[in-house]
Amino acid sequence: MQSILKKYFWSFTVVALSLCSGPASADLYKWSGNGTDWCAQAAKYLEPVGGRPAFTCDSNGDMRTGIKRLCVRLNNYGCMWQRSGSWPGTDMKAGNDGAHDGRGGRNGHSVFRSAPASLAAKFNWFARRGSKSAIAHAESYLPWCDTLGSKPKKGSYYRSCKLDPSDMKPGRKYCRKPASGKPSAAQCKSCNCPSVLAREWVSDTPYAVSDPLPLVDDDGFPNALMIKIALRNSVNEMGGYRPNQTAIDEAIALYPKLYGQ
Repeated sequence: MQSILKKYFWSFTVVALSLCSGPASADLYKWSGNGTDWCAQAAKYLEPVGGRPAFTCDSNGDMRTGIKRLCVRLNNYGCMWQRSGSWPGTDMKAGNDGAHDGRGGRNGHSVFRSAPASLAAKFNWFARRGSKSAIAHAESYLPWCDTLGSKPKKGSYYRSCKLDPSDMKPGRKYCRKPASGKPSAAQCKSCNCPSVLAREWVSDTPYAVSDPLPLVDDDGFPNALMIKIALRNSVNEMGGYRPNQTAIDEAIALYPKLYGQ
């Protein structure tokens, strides 16, 4: 399948910013602040859905209208966690990729300097995993063990990631995969439900949730199916907003610079 990247590679000029200059180390570190100019980037790169107000910002960079959603504030439009080798564009310390919010202790959601770089990272997450099924991708992207927002407790459910069965207290509800594989509506209000996400990803495609998905072209770059699937859940992740075409186009153009072979 002809890659969208090839179509747009020479059509858009990539503003490299400081994130693209020189090699960066992979020393992960906690960042307690927001992403660079997060409100201005949200105003430029996010479009509202369902009658929500567009993002507007005061002259000091504070949000006037919009939503202070975690991943929006981190310029992380894929809600990506920092990988062990770090994502390019997370150099909140000059020349040092690896900034995260610490939600997982020694790791957490990546903090990006550029929103398009976060979408490029999301595309690369799928590309690195190869032609697996939608459910396999979803169970890695949104693990059953985690609460929505990666908080220790959400609603009546507790996070169970890295807990042994002996660590789970009797009477508590924990986020984990049901034996039937079919979570309740109550669980999905507090916990990740990758089975639901997998169905959303493949809706309006010829693939079932268990089918291998061809998500890259012959050169290893994202194809149209990947981009469609990668952005399918954006409205939920962004709290009623989604990346606009400008964000997608800049991410597509930036991808070969960050991840080209």
